[in-house]
Amino acid sequence: MLEVVETADTLEVTSPMPVGRRVLFGLLALIPLAAPYELLLKPGWENIVNPFFGLAAILSLGAILVSAFLVWAAIAGLESRARFDHAHRTLTTAFWAPVVPLTTHAYSLNDLRAVRIETIEWSEGCPSYSLQIETLDGRALKFTSEDDRCEVEAVQSRIARFLARDR
Repeated sequence: MLEVVETADTLEVTSPMPVGRRVLFGLLALIPLAAPYELLLKPGWENIVNPFFGLAAILSLGAILVSAFLVWAAIAGLESRARFDHAHRTLTTAFWAPVVPLTTHAYSLNDLRAVRIETIEWSEGCPSYSLQIETLDGRALKFTSEDDRCEVEAVQSRIARFLARDR
């Protein structure tokens, strides 16, 4: 869900990672941990030199890796913000996460070439859409990744109207 705040001189687009989603990923990380318990600890293996224990160990390792990935998604999921400022003629971008330090960059509004929507096709499921801001020197600044194209198109048109006000 994109958050857009517009004032007379600024337009700010934020793509948050809600705390609820972080908590959900953290809780989902607990589910795969049942596999090591059920396969390695509960049976009380007396002899670990057999093929069934090896299979159980490989499955348990895979489950632990899935849990680790979900924990990483919970704590390292990026949030982003793009702030267009007419008064200072700048675009300021920011990216952060609980374990990633705040990273900001500033660009002149005169250096912006286009605001586009990039479609990301996945092998399974619906595509996702990113807002992409192109600069005159060829850089492509990507923000947000949403499943709803209409939402990204609405933000794109608000940015285009905001930038066109003083041209």
